[in-house]
Amino acid sequence: MQVFPRACVCVLAAGESKRMGSCKLLAPFAGSTLLERALKAAVGCAAEEAVAVTGAYRDDMADAIARADVREAYNPSWRSGQSTSVRTAARFTAAHGYDLLLVMVADQPYVEAEHLDALLRAYAAGGVHACVTQDALRRGNPCLFDRACFPLIEELDGDEGARSMLRAHPEIAVRAVPADARVLDDVDTPDELARIEEAILDGR
Repeated sequence: MQVFPRACVCVLAAGESKRMGSCKLLAPFAGSTLLERALKAAVGCAAEEAVAVTGAYRDDMADAIARADVREAYNPSWRSGQSTSVRTAARFTAAHGYDLLLVMVADQPYVEAEHLDALLRAYAAGGVHACVTQDALRRGNPCLFDRACFPLIEELDGDEGARSMLRAHPEIAVRAVPADARVLDDVDTPDELARIEEAILDGR
């Protein structure tokens, strides 16, 4: 497998899961958990390193992170929204000498290593500073950013994700990477967890 030695993939797993009422990432899901699925995808892709960005449930996630053999980047400001986790990811990436940051959120169970690799290949084709996932109607995570974007990520605030940075800076060259609509689906409620789990177990 080709390895992208300049790339770090960060799994954002710091949120409180308010709408779920408990830690959704550790709830039983299709024989594992959302966190374990996300870490498996991250470890399996061609980025040199995979990292878990933790926050609200840091201690509860420690065993799963250790089993996946990935490093942790703790976000002490997780209560202030997703922007703080994206900033934590960018700071870890820069501090450890990587030039490319792949951002994925742990509650998108259809994201697999193959799609992360597609983002890396799209960047490697040249001419852009960022790559985003896109279906017929939406753009979203996972996303990829190079070092030119890291100072702009520092401008994010509250629950703004990295896509907000791209909207605020249209001068950044971006390449959209096509994906099935399911890849962009995320889990926020018990009903969504049950529905998507059933679909995955049925092979949908």
